[in-house]
Amino acid sequence: MAWRIRHWACVLVFVSWLGSADAFGQPPAKAKEPETGIQIDPGLISQVDQVWTVIGGPKNPVWPGWDARDTPVLIYFPERQDLLINHPKPPDGFKRYTGPLKSALGPIHIRDGKTILSLDGQNTATDVAGVRTLVVADTLSARRQWAESVAALAKGDPANAKDQIESGLVPNPYPAFWMFAHEAFHVYQHKRAPDKGGRESTLLTYPSLSVENNVGFALEAEFLHAALEAEQADVVPLLKKWLAARSLRRAGLPREAIDYEDGTEFNEGTAKYVEYRLTQCLEGAAPLDKLWLIQGFQGFKDLGPERARMRSQMRKMMSGQTAVNNDLYGASPVRFRLYFSGMGIGAALDRLGAQWHDKIFEPTATLTGLLAAELGTKPEHLEAEIKTVRASARFAELTKQKAALEADGHAHIATVVAGFDRAAGELVIDYSRVRKSTAEFAFTPFGILRVSDHQAVYRLIPISGAVGSFQFAEAGARPVLHDTRAKQIRFQLTGKPDPADLAKQLGAEPKADQRVGAAKLTLPGMTLNGVKGRARLDGKRLTLVLDE
Repeated sequence: MAWRIRHWACVLVFVSWLGSADAFGQPPAKAKEPETGIQIDPGLISQVDQVWTVIGGPKNPVWPGWDARDTPVLIYFPERQDLLINHPKPPDGFKRYTGPLKSALGPIHIRDGKTILSLDGQNTATDVAGVRTLVVADTLSARRQWAESVAALAKGDPANAKDQIESGLVPNPYPAFWMFAHEAFHVYQHKRAPDKGGRESTLLTYPSLSVENNVGFALEAEFLHAALEAEQADVVPLLKKWLAARSLRRAGLPREAIDYEDGTEFNEGTAKYVEYRLTQCLEGAAPLDKLWLIQGFQGFKDLGPERARMRSQMRKMMSGQTAVNNDLYGASPVRFRLYFSGMGIGAALDRLGAQWHDKIFEPTATLTGLLAAELGTKPEHLEAEIKTVRASARFAELTKQKAALEADGHAHIATVVAGFDRAAGELVIDYSRVRKSTAEFAFTPFGILRVSDHQAVYRLIPISGAVGSFQFAEAGARPVLHDTRAKQIRFQLTGKPDPADLAKQLGAEPKADQRVGAAKLTLPGMTLNGVKGRARLDGKRLTLVLDE
């Protein structure tokens, strides 16, 4: 390192001498600003270009009428770099990249440091400077999220964690192609039907452990999977069995849960279908030359194995065999199985030759309704199918399995709730005295764990929110328990609150009847703003009773 420093110093002196006015009688030349390098995986830029050869034109074979040519792309590496492609007006701080990497979509702009999204693995669509933009996390961002998931799994199941490492170590570049199309479709979707989709708050009450509901979904998975793999003559009979299983299952669901399923199948299921359809449209295409530099890339000669993998994922996800975010009991598997059920229904509509792509954007149209209309099953025939499904040995077998899942789920939930008492410190926010007593949360729907009709745990990301002018924010991701009946929120702190520090920040000792106030209150692992109410410290638990 010392040699490098001395060598660099000599170069600086040499350059200074060459540019001196005394040597040439001219003012020194202005130094060229160095080109900012791309920290994003360059292979992703190549993959975007390939996907746009299919979806970026007026004759898009993936979804008739969709032209993605004007859709901007954001690839981000949290707190390191944002990379924008084809954005008409990049936000402040972005610089035009003029280096050797190019994109066929349009100009590349980059910005180092703070990124538009700060969490790993956020594949979505969002507004960037007022323009709807698809967002995909960088390869290393997704890799870090995967590594953290494996590390968490290793604590409870080391043997399975080793298998996860082996299966995830060898890169598979193909899902990135599908993801770009998925998120690009969300941009188009928002343009066509901006108000159509599931209300994520429904997951707070969705019966995720219901035996009947989970049995029905497992049967749907089997019939839909079989229909997508069957000979054409067998497709309709299998889909009629699927419709019977869905009708039986939904007979026990509240209306808001059915609406949530329909909305999420529209929003996420059709985007997942776009992934599936892209494998069909790319098959046999000549890859761009630069794709061969991507580790694991094998061309597009035969994408049948990719479709088979998606169908297998659909069956496992819908039947509850796959843990999402290391969770079998919460909203993660509930929400994600709707991605795949929507994908499967869309593919089934294609197998029937249905013209459905425009119809699904109609306000009241659902994938279930469109497929039911194509099947044209008479009510009496549907009722007969439902009775056959209910009387089957498979129904009885699955009922035993899902009853065991329900019991395991309740035990898991009890453990999660008990964790609040075991935490190093605890904060309880009581907002029962606040006139406008509505608590608002910023959360991920994948992180919801339903405890009861009036209790839910938020997980996976740092939770923030507000009750009126009072605001709260976690510094790190820890479970948060909300009780809407008692109007209380419980937080796990990273340490025991210090009485002296609390008295200093609050301006008074935290005693039962002592009113306190603070513009900002810092606790171990949390920050509160606009504190007005009464505080009480009992050992490691701080209770704040808000009164306005």
